[in-house]
Amino acid sequence: MDDTKRVAGLIRDWIARERISREQFAFRTRLGKSTVDKLLVGLYSDRTLAIVEAHTGLVLRPRADPAEPSALPSLPEAPSIAVLPFVDMSADAAQEHIADGLTEDLITELSRLRWLFVIARNSSFTYKGRAVDVREVARELGVRYLLEGSVRLAGSRIRVTGQLVDAETGKHIWAERYDRELTDLFAVQDEIASNVAAAIEPHLYDAEGLRAAHRAPGSIDTWGLVVRAIGLVNRVGRRQNEEARALLAQAIAREPGYARAHAVLGWAVWWAAHCYWWEDREDGFAEATRHAERAVALDPAEPWARMTLGLSHSTAQRHDRALIELRTALDLNPNSALARTAHGWGLLRAGRFDEAIAETGKALRMSPMDSFAGFYTSIHGLALLAARRFAEALPHLRASVAAFSEYAGHYNALISCCGHLGLMEEARHFIAARNRVGPPIRVSLLRRNLAGFAHREVFVDGLVKAGVPE
Repeated sequence: MDDTKRVAGLIRDWIARERISREQFAFRTRLGKSTVDKLLVGLYSDRTLAIVEAHTGLVLRPRADPAEPSALPSLPEAPSIAVLPFVDMSADAAQEHIADGLTEDLITELSRLRWLFVIARNSSFTYKGRAVDVREVARELGVRYLLEGSVRLAGSRIRVTGQLVDAETGKHIWAERYDRELTDLFAVQDEIASNVAAAIEPHLYDAEGLRAAHRAPGSIDTWGLVVRAIGLVNRVGRRQNEEARALLAQAIAREPGYARAHAVLGWAVWWAAHCYWWEDREDGFAEATRHAERAVALDPAEPWARMTLGLSHSTAQRHDRALIELRTALDLNPNSALARTAHGWGLLRAGRFDEAIAETGKALRMSPMDSFAGFYTSIHGLALLAARRFAEALPHLRASVAAFSEYAGHYNALISCCGHLGLMEEARHFIAARNRVGPPIRVSLLRRNLAGFAHREVFVDGLVKAGVPE
C-alpha cells in the first residue's frame, strides 16, 4: 500500500475510534482544519506527522530499525472491544448458527454505546473456530477488551457463558452465566444480548477509570477525566460524587465543547441534589438542568443529558415532557439499566403504575449487581407500593435500605410499606434509623414534597398507618 494512503487510513481509523469530527481533531492537535484536510488525503510534512503521533500514539513514520515488523493497529485512546465468535458447545453441530446469531446480536448491542469502539462483525468472525491468544488478537485488532463465551443447548434449555477480558493483562474483569428456557429462540437471544451489554458497561467504565487513575495527573486526557468521574458517580456515595464533579469541572475547563462532560456533570449534580447533598436542593436541580441543556445543545444524541433533563421535568411535575426525554434517553442507550429505571420512575410519577413495574423490573434483571442496584430496587419497590402490591414491594424496599443506607428517601418508602402491612415494630425501627440519617420524618413535609405525583396518596397513607408524626 502507498505510504501516504496508509498514514491517511490510520488517522481516519483513529478519528472514527475516538468518535470525533475532523474539526474536533484539528482543535485537539492545533493543526488547523485545512492542514487536517490535506493530511487525510496524504499531503503532509514530517513535522505534521510528529504532532499527530504525539497526540494519538499512532506510529506514522518509518521506524529507526528496519527489521521491526510493520505496525499493527494502535490501541485507541478511547475504549475499544471485539466480540469473538461464541463457541457452540452443543452436541448437534447444526445448532452452530445460534452461537453465531448471539455473537452478532452482542456486536449490535455494544455498538449502541457511542463511547465504545466496537470491531465490525466480519473482522471478529475471522477468528471463528481458532484457538487464539487474547493478547495476540487484541494486538491484531487494536482493541483493549475482548468479549468471549460459549453457547450450549440441551433439550429445551440454553446456557450462555460470557467473559470480559482486559487484553493487555489477560485478566477477566467480568464473567456470568445465563440459563434460559428456549421457548422463543430470537426472544432469548435478544434478552441475553441486551443483558450482557447492560452488565458489562459498568465494568468497562470501572476498568477505564482505573486505567486513567494510574496515569500521571498531567497526562490524563479529557476522556480519562470523564471516565474516572463516571466510575466515581456510579459508586453512588457523597464523597465519590464530589470527586466526580471536580474531575468533570476540569474536563470542561479543558474542552468546553465536550458534551459528555456536561452531561455527566448534570447527572452528578442532579443526584447530589436528589440525595440532599446540595445546600439548596432547588438550586442543585436548576444547575443540573443547565448542564444537561448545554450537553444537548452540543450533542442532541447524548443519553446522559436526556435522562437528566427527563428527571428534572419529572421532579417539576412536567410529566409529558419528562417521559419524552426519558424515552429518548432509553432509545439512545437501551441497555442502560439506569436509564430504564429513570424511565420507570417517570412512568410511576405520572400514574402509569403497571408500565413502571415492568420497566423497573427489567432494569433489575438487566444489571442486578450494578452499584446503582439499591436505587433500582427502591424504584421498583416504590412502583409496586404505588400499585398497592405491598407484600411484593417489601423485600425490594428492604434491600434498597440495606444497599444505600445513607439516603433517607429509601427509608420513607419502606416505612410506608410497613404501615400498610401492619408491621408496626419494623416501622418504628426504621423511623428511628431514618431520623438518624436526616431531619425527623414528618407526614406534612412528605405530603408537600410529593404534590403532583400519582403515588402521593398511597405513600402518605402508609406513613400515617406507620405512626409517622404529622
